[in-house]
Amino acid sequence: MIPVRLEKEAGKYMLIHGYTGAVDIVSEELLAKIKSVSSGNNFSESTLQTLLKRGYVTMKTQAEEYAYVARISQILHRRNKLMVKRDFTILVTYNCNFKCPYCFEKEIIKKQTDSNKQIVISKEMIDKIYIAMEMIEPNKKLRNNVIQLFGGEPLLKENREIIEYIIKKGKPLGFTFAATSNGYDLDHYEDLLQINYIQGVQITIDGTKPIHDTRRIHSVHIHSFDKIIDNIKKALNNGVAIRVRINTDSQNINEIPKLNDFFCKSGFYSYEKFSVYTEFISGDYNFNPSDYEFKRQNISRRDFLNILTQLDDKIEYDLQLYRNIYNAIYNKEGMTFSSVHCTAQSGSYIFDPLGNIYSCLEVVGNKDEAIGSYIREDIIWTEEKNKWLDRNIGSVKRCRTCKYALLCGGGCFAKTKINSCHIESYCDDFPIRLKSIIQKIYSHFNNVN
Repeated sequence: MIPVRLEKEAGKYMLIHGYTGAVDIVSEELLAKIKSVSSGNNFSESTLQTLLKRGYVTMKTQAEEYAYVARISQILHRRNKLMVKRDFTILVTYNCNFKCPYCFEKEIIKKQTDSNKQIVISKEMIDKIYIAMEMIEPNKKLRNNVIQLFGGEPLLKENREIIEYIIKKGKPLGFTFAATSNGYDLDHYEDLLQINYIQGVQITIDGTKPIHDTRRIHSVHIHSFDKIIDNIKKALNNGVAIRVRINTDSQNINEIPKLNDFFCKSGFYSYEKFSVYTEFISGDYNFNPSDYEFKRQNISRRDFLNILTQLDDKIEYDLQLYRNIYNAIYNKEGMTFSSVHCTAQSGSYIFDPLGNIYSCLEVVGNKDEAIGSYIREDIIWTEEKNKWLDRNIGSVKRCRTCKYALLCGGGCFAKTKINSCHIESYCDDFPIRLKSIIQKIYSHFNNVN
C-alpha cells in the first residue's frame, strides 16, 4: 500500500496498491484504521471485503506477498517477450553538427574510433539492417512499423541521400519513420516531412534564445535557436508531429516557465501535433561527460518538480507514469503494471553504422554493450543480449521487496550498469516523482469538476 497525502485537500490521501493496481481517495481517519488493522478490526463486513479486494488489507504474510509479486513479474516478463512489438532504430551516423557540453556520445566515440573519422551508415549496411529486422521478428504484426532515426545527428544536410535510401527501402515493407534531431538542418528535408515518410521529429530546445544558444551550440555558426524555431514551424505546417524535449539541470531550470510562455505567445500550442516534455539530467553521470563539470551545482529532483508544478499541463514530465494513474482513475480500473523499465529490456534493436546492435540509446557506441552484430549473413548475438532481455524486477533482489516495483519496473538498466552493476535497481527518486504526479493528477480532476 502506497499512501500519498494530498496537498490541496486537508486530511485526504490517495492510496495506490502496488500489486492490485487499486487507486482510491481516503480520509486520514480511514488510513489510520487500515494501518492498525492488525491490532483489531473495526470495519463493517462490507467495508472489510472491499479493503481485502483492493489489497489494502490482506490475509497474506509478507513472504507470501513478495512471492506473489515475483509471480506477477514472471508472467508479465513472459508476455513481453511473446507479445510486445519489437522496436527498431537506425543510428544513421555518429557525426553531429552541434557541440553540446552535456553530450554523452562524444567521449564514447573518441574511445572507440578515430576521432577524425566520419561515420555514416552505408547503403550496403541499410540492406543488411532490413534483412536483420525480418530475422529478428518474422511476424509483421509484432514489429513496430515506425522506425526511429537517431544519431549523432541523423538529419544532417549531407545525409540526405542515405535518408532517402532508408525510406525507399523501408516503405515497401510497411515502415514509416520518426527522427530524433537537433532540428538545425530540418529545412533540407522539408519534402520528406510528411505523414507517409518522416511523420514525427523530437527536437531539443534548452530554453529561450540566450540560454539555448549557450547549450545547443552549432559547430560552425554557434547560434541555433532561431533556425530551429523556423524549421519547427515548417514541419508543423506540413502536418508532422513535433515533440520538444528540454534537458533540465541547474543552468536552465528557470528557463522552463519562460520557454512555456514563448511557445504560448508564438502559437505553437495551437498545433495539435506539437508537444513539450522535460527531462531532469542533473547529476546523471552517464548523460553528462566528464568535461561537463557542474556536479557541484546540482539541483535536486524536488527543485525540478517544484518548478513544474507551478506551470499548467502543457509541459509534460513522467508522462508514462502520469497516464498510468490518470487512466486508472478516469476509466475506473486498475493500473497497468510492468516488470521492466522500458523496451530496451523487452525488444529494442538499435543498428549502428559499424554493424553493431544495441538495446538502449544510452549505451550506443560502447562496443562492450553491444548485444549483437549484423555484419555477416547471420546475426551474431553477444552475452549482453540475455543480460538486457532477462533483467526484470523478479531478478533484482531489492525490487522483489519494493512496493513501487511494478510501477517503476526496476529503473533504467543502463544507469545501473554504469553507476553500479547489472543486478542492482536504479530508483531515480521514484517515490518523490510519484508524489508529484499524484498532486498534479488530483489538481486536474479537481479543476475539471
